[in-house]
Amino acid sequence: MFKALVIAANEKTVEFGSLLAVARAEARKREHSQDNPPILALRFLAELNVYVAVYQVADVPREIGTSG
Repeated sequence: MFKALVIAANEKTVEFGSLLAVARAEARKREHSQDNPPILALRFLAELNVYVAVYQVADVPREIGTSG
């Protein structure tokens, strides 16, 4: 499954390495994981002045009747 993060552009997010580090850290927090999910794409959308990072997580089948 693919998920995306939106990263607002500012003076701290000018280098690609910094953006990648932010994307990895936020994806790890969001997925409650110790490992960094793989970042598959990192794109700048000039019309919105934001970066979008797409990452992949493993599909985990849910049991019927459980919410998540």
